[in-house]
Formats: sequence, C-alpha cells, structure tokens
Amino acid sequence: MEFPLNTSKETDPGIASASHARPIWSKLPESSLNGHTLSIAFSTVGNGLLIRGENVRFSQRLSATGAIAVAAVGVMVLSGGAPANAAPGDASARGVVVDLSASVLGLPVITADVVIGTATAPAGGGTDSDTALAITIPGALGVTASGTVVEVSATRGDTASSANAEIADLALGVLGTSVIDADVITAAVACPQVGAQTADTTFVGLELFGEPVELLPNTPGVTASAAVTVAGLTGASLNVTLTNVETVTADGATAIAVQATIRLTGTIVGGPLLDIPVGSVILAEARCERPLQSTPTPTATPTQPTPSPTQPTAPPTGDPTQPPPAPTASPTLPVTGGSAANLWWFFGTGLVMVIAGTTARLISRRSRASIDA
Repeated sequence: MEFPLNTSKETDPGIASASHARPIWSKLPESSLNGHTLSIAFSTVGNGLLIRGENVRFSQRLSATGAIAVAAVGVMVLSGGAPANAAPGDASARGVVVDLSASVLGLPVITADVVIGTATAPAGGGTDSDTALAITIPGALGVTASGTVVEVSATRGDTASSANAEIADLALGVLGTSVIDADVITAAVACPQVGAQTADTTFVGLELFGEPVELLPNTPGVTASAAVTVAGLTGASLNVTLTNVETVTADGATAIAVQATIRLTGTIVGGPLLDIPVGSVILAEARCERPLQSTPTPTATPTQPTPSPTQPTAPPTGDPTQPPPAPTASPTLPVTGGSAANLWWFFGTGLVMVIAGTTARLISRRSRASIDA
C-alpha cells in the first residue's frame, strides 16, 4: 500500500532539532474496526517509525478493550449451571455417624470418628443394603458405643425411591458417662413419582443421661447436662441437645431419628470458663428424591405429499442480445445475536484489537530505542 507524502515543511515538535528529520507522513487511510474509525499518524525518524504520544495511549486502550472482549467470550463459554447435590431418584441411608473431638490445655480428651452402616441406591436402579452391623468405635478416646445397626437400605425405582435405617440396643457413653440409650431407633422415607413424599421416625426406650425423653419433629429438641471428670478442668460437664428431623418437600424427604449436639464446659484451674464444641452424633438417617416422570414419545403419523400444480414458465424478459447485468455486491455486515458464529466473530474482533494495540506499542518502543541510541 502506498502512502501519499505530505510535502509541507512541518516536522514533529519532538524531533525538530534532529538533523536527520524527514517530512511527516500523512494520516493512514481510515479503516473500520467494530464501528470506530482508527487513524494513526506516523513520523519517520531515520529508518524507524515513532508513534505520537497520543496514539500510544490509544494503542494501550485498544489492547485493553480487545483483552476485555476476549475475556468476555471466555466467561460466556465456560459459565454454566452447577449440578445439584441430589438428583431425581436418589436415595441413601446411614446407621450411626459419630464425629466428636475435644482438647483441654492442648491435650485431646475426646476423639471419635466413625460411620457405621451406609447404603446408596444404585444409579441404574435397584437396592443397596447392609445388615447386622456391630456398633463399635475403634481407636476412640473418651467415647464408648455398643449395639447393632439392624439394617440400612436405599432403593431407586422407575416410579419411586425410598430409604430406611434401624438401630437396636444402642448405648453411647462419653467421658465415662452414659449419654444416649435406646432399644430401637428407626428412620424411613418414601418418594413416589406421583403423590406426597413422606418421612417417619420412631423411638423405643430412648434415654438421655438415663432419663426417658420424647422428641418432637423439627423442634429445638431436648437439652440436658451431666457432671464429668476432666483433667485440668474444675466443674466440668457435658451439655447435650437431642433433636429430631422429619422434612418433606415437593421433590424429596429427609428423616433423622436422633441428632445429638455435644459441648464440654468447665473452668481451667486459675483460668477462665471454657465452652468447647465437641461435635455431633447421628442415629438413623434416611433421604430420598422423587424420580422424574417419563415423557411418552409421540408416534409420528406418516403424511402423504400433496402434489402442487405446475406453474407455466414465464418467457424471458429483456433483450437476449445484451449481456446479463452484473450482480450488485452487498457488503457483508456482522449480525448481532446469540449464535455461536456471532460469538466467534466477537472473539476474533477482540483478538485483532489486542494484536493491533500490542504491535503499535512494540513499534513505538523500538523507535524510541533507536532515537536514544
């Protein structure tokens, strides 16, 4: 491409004193870039090109705008809805879940972490279950447990999902004190495809610190405490709250027969009063989600094609001796919208802007370096 030469005697003020200054080039032909007109003036110095200061700033803005466009496309491509934790038709059950830990003066006094009895409905449908599991906590410190997880079961079907858990002869002790005892504890949920979701729990012989208790679903529960002996503490006691959960929604159900929250309080000798969160214990838990209704596939009815009447061919118009007129060229313009082609057009435009701005800045730096040299 040739550039017309400006024959005026005007020189760039920044290089007016240079003996080798040459005439200034006129502006480059205007080029359309995303609806904006870009005109950059160059001054020739030696064998290099020096971009004017105002255009250096413009090239920086050009690069930044292009980078934003490219980043925006990346965000649109990568963004998406996160999958839900529970999917339609899911079902699961757990027997005993113990998560307890506490330390006093840097020394552990309570440690127990175990899950006894788990079942998860197979993704392809069917039942997962486990039975007759002994309740023990290997490696526990300050915690004892006995009893049996009679059964945990979870089922996924085409028209319903369900789960249940049952515990018998439970005895849980912490720091040498009997905390929870029960003859039978159960939790069960059912999630039919059509109809109400259900959650149920039962207790037989449930006791807290040796006293019978009755839990009502979805209430603050029952709280009690008992004195215990802990090295380094005076007036130490365990504070335990038992709650019961039975919740249903339009798409699922949850049942937790007993959920115990335990805290340890006491006063350090010659020090402050401590209130230490110890952890929680879950006894018999079941969850399920309603399966989605299958949508019947419509049967296509074959249709006969309707013959269309034959239209007579119109005689050609115009002078057959004259050559046909040349087709009129129409400019191709970017079309706005949400299609993938428009997205890539936007990406390409942004990338071109980044390259153009970066190239201009590199030319400027090299030109300045040659002047300094």
